[in-house]
Amino acid sequence: MTPAHARLADELGGPLPPGLAGLDEADAAHLADAVEAARARQSAALRDATDGGLEFVPKLLRGPVKKVLFG
Repeated sequence: MTPAHARLADELGGPLPPGLAGLDEADAAHLADAVEAARARQSAALRDATDGGLEFVPKLLRGPVKKVLFG
């Protein structure tokens, strides 16, 4: 397994299915980059949505509400 394939498997959270394991190293690296970027965008969107939702919570309660929601 090449480093790019290992990184892709890490990004996907498990062993690669045969179709992805057959990718050449450059394509596997490109796909791993794409998955990483998509997760970063998703994380940012979730953070923005959470912050937007907390605008409806009184300021004094935002800290405790965040603690309850996110530990």
